Amino acid sequence: MTAVRTSSRTQRIGFRGIKKTTDESVLDWDYTPEMFNYRIENGTLTGGLGFSGAQGFAANGSGARRDYPALPSGVFVEDIFHYRRRASGAYDDRIVIRSSSGALYYTSVFSQDTWHAVEGYTLSSGASAVSYNYGGKDVLLMCSPDSAFAVLDDGTVKEVLTAPRFSSVTVHNERVYGTLNGENNQLWFSDDFDPENWNVSGDEAGYISFADECGDALAAVSFLGYLYIFREHGIYRLTAYGDQSEFVLKKLFTATGMIYKRTITLCGDRIMFLTDEGVYAFDGYDATPAVPELPKLTSFKNCVGAYYDGAYWLACMTNIGELAQGLYVNNALVRYDIATGDMCMMAGQNFVALCALRSHGASDLLCSVHFADSCKLGSFSENGRVFGTATQKIYRTPYGDLSSSAYKTVRDVTLTTKYALEVRVVTDGEIHSYPLAASDEPQTVFVGKSGKKIGLELRSASGLCFVTQPVVRLDVTRQ
Repeated sequence: MTAVRTSSRTQRIGFRGIKKTTDESVLDWDYTPEMFNYRIENGTLTGGLGFSGAQGFAANGSGARRDYPALPSGVFVEDIFHYRRRASGAYDDRIVIRSSSGALYYTSVFSQDTWHAVEGYTLSSGASAVSYNYGGKDVLLMCSPDSAFAVLDDGTVKEVLTAPRFSSVTVHNERVYGTLNGENNQLWFSDDFDPENWNVSGDEAGYISFADECGDALAAVSFLGYLYIFREHGIYRLTAYGDQSEFVLKKLFTATGMIYKRTITLCGDRIMFLTDEGVYAFDGYDATPAVPELPKLTSFKNCVGAYYDGAYWLACMTNIGELAQGLYVNNALVRYDIATGDMCMMAGQNFVALCALRSHGASDLLCSVHFADSCKLGSFSENGRVFGTATQKIYRTPYGDLSSSAYKTVRDVTLTTKYALEVRVVTDGEIHSYPLAASDEPQTVFVGKSGKKIGLELRSASGLCFVTQPVVRLDVTRQ
């Protein structure tokens, strides 16, 4: 006769973050293989990820917010640009949006305004824009591979037909630089202080051709006194001081996978970007892997990055299971804290465009969210809602046998939740659901369910959340 032995075990869930690089069958329960729309703050689960209707700022620097006007009827926002501008000594920044039709609209950041259409000019997909002081005026330089390079001055646009049709544009040491790809894979630069002068000569404008196999020139970033040129499979550094005859170009990094243009983002003391192999951080000399726990991406072509509040934000398409149902450009928005390496993510929305706004003490993360028949422009908030609707929040422990083939009986689960919560216990694939009401006191869920494999899920349909680390009591039965 085989003796049956039963022992008790207490399992605490530590809320230490997402870990995708370890198989969940052997993953410590302090980590989660899946967490959507929650954040971990000071060892608790909170719901601090959301977007509210986009808001501008008061001109007096008080921090007061006001709603941007509703988007023009039928407009789906594909790109958002920040146009830094002063007029008559006052801050007069603009938000410029590009619609799916290529039409451009702008509105004021610091004063009550409407949306104004930019007449006589459209901007195709793959667009880029940068603010520039030209002739004493603050203008916005714009380009795309299928549109003329143009200068936006307030609401008036001027096409510069002598310039190539750039894939991106930036400013470095008072020259304008544009990348050109396709048959002519080049980096162009304007004359000093003149974005309208593209006359190629020894003392005016010029270009650098790339003859190697690193692919198209995607974008250029002014960083640490140099200009870094990102190509599909590598990074180059241009030393560009003074006369163009003294320019020096050096290759620094070769990527094994494709680099994606819209993800290239200056993030304080590094440049973050996405490749087929994952996210990298570039410090001006070396590129090293970052965001190791990023979920597997199912598509790369529409991913877009931004830098806001000390974090790299990446709108992307991931394999996120039940929250991925529907037609999406990007179904997730990943937040990667540059200093700590912590990661969390929003999911279940169609995130299309991002723009980090930092100006005169004001900061915001703007996002274009598409729905089946409409589009909304949102500002990041910490209310756990997207335009007033609470997000579906899911936290899941690893599902496995806890390194033992013995039967485990989940006796109970104890935690504190200040907002309504659903606790799910999974035993051998069977789901057992236990709703909890909000309380400031610890609550115990009595379960009494057994299986060789077990797991726990914490689900919330509330905007705000506050969940302490659960304690699970088990009986382990061995023969």
